[in-house]
Amino acid sequence: MKTSSSELKSRAKRSLKGRYGLCIGIQFIEYAILLAITLVYILTSFSMGLVRDPFSNGGSVSAGNVILKAGVYISLLIILSVYGLLKPGVLKIYMDICNGHATKLSDLLFAFQNKPHRFLGLYFINLFIGFAWGIPYFVVLIVAVITDFIPVMIVLLVLTYLLLLIGNIITMLYLSQSMYLLIESPDLRVIGSLKESAAMMKGNKGGYFYLFISFIGMVVLGYCSMGIGLLWIIPYIQATMTEYYFDLKDRLSRNTPGRGEEVSFESMWNQENQW
Repeated sequence: MKTSSSELKSRAKRSLKGRYGLCIGIQFIEYAILLAITLVYILTSFSMGLVRDPFSNGGSVSAGNVILKAGVYISLLIILSVYGLLKPGVLKIYMDICNGHATKLSDLLFAFQNKPHRFLGLYFINLFIGFAWGIPYFVVLIVAVITDFIPVMIVLLVLTYLLLLIGNIITMLYLSQSMYLLIESPDLRVIGSLKESAAMMKGNKGGYFYLFISFIGMVVLGYCSMGIGLLWIIPYIQATMTEYYFDLKDRLSRNTPGRGEEVSFESMWNQENQW
């Protein structure tokens, strides 16, 4: 029998009891590192005069401008890479919390110490897939601007935006467990983690999506508190999603009947109200 979202949330609350301070501290450290790198990037761009496009200087392109702009793109890539390497460390700490293991802040550097190229590969593959879903939308947007948004282009914009949204949701559902798998088995190849995640989510996408959207109201309230409430809400969400991974892995390891049956919203709602 599949575990209800209420039970997963209850497990998350029990796991987080007495550890909210650690989780809030992790958020501050993560965001402080990313903020510091981003500020360096912005200040460097200003100091090099790259706020304006260096290619727009009378239509001429100098070797110096090309080098400077390449430096800015490389800096942006570094920012993305640092985030891609910090995220596995955050998830590793939550996995230890949910398992009842001892946790330490040094685990933030988990990905840096365990085949970082694989974690980066997984992160950028996810980014690339998300970008690929958006290509039709941006192409239509450019054409719409050129044609002054004629009615047919507006319709196409709506359709391609829906494609972007639905495509990214489907991708997120299928690949949602890949990072957890790679953290538990750093020797696992990136493609292997993606395939295994897709296999795990077969028949479980509806339940995961239901769990995911059940936090929307809470997140909205968090933003209404000027973001202060998110300091507690984000750890709660992350712990619940981690509990989902462990529960799903346990159920699949026991070959729970009904693995291949997709969960409907109605069945999840009925199961939710039983708790």
